Amino acid sequence: MCDDDDAILLIFKHILEAAGYEVLTADTPMTCAFYREQADSCPQHNRCTDILITDYSMPDMTGLELLEKQHHGGCKLTSKNKALMTGDEDSGLRKRAAVLGCHFFPKPLLISTLLAWLKECEKRFDLSEPLASDLFLPAKKKSRRVAPHR
Repeated sequence: MCDDDDAILLIFKHILEAAGYEVLTADTPMTCAFYREQADSCPQHNRCTDILITDYSMPDMTGLELLEKQHHGGCKLTSKNKALMTGDEDSGLRKRAAVLGCHFFPKPLLISTLLAWLKECEKRFDLSEPLASDLFLPAKKKSRRVAPHR
C-alpha cells in the first residue's frame, strides 16, 4: 500500500490485516520497495509481492507514473493485481490505468469493494510460490499478502 497520507496508510493497514493480509506500507513511491532504489528494470526472477495498491497523488511521482515505470521495467507482478486509487475522477487516469491492465478505485473507496477486488486478486497468485521479497520480510505465517512497491 503506497499513500503519502499516514492516516490513510494506517487505516488501510488495520483493515487489511484484520482481513488476514500481510501489509507493507510506503509513504513515498519508488520503483522498487525492496531494493529502495529507482530501478530501470526488475532484477528479480519472482515477483516481490502479490498485490499493489497505490494512491495517485504523491510526492516525486504519481501512482500512475509508478505503475508505468514498473510496467516498462518488467515488474513480475501481474498488472491485474495492481490498483490505482484517486479522488480525482479524471477519466483519462482511469483509461491510462486500464491500458496498463491495472484496476482503478475512485475515492472515497468502500471497504467492501476493496475486499471483493482483493478476493479476485487471490485467484491469480499461488502462496506456495516464493516471493523475491521473502528474503527481506520477517518470518511469518504465510497468509494472504499485500505489499507496496515503491
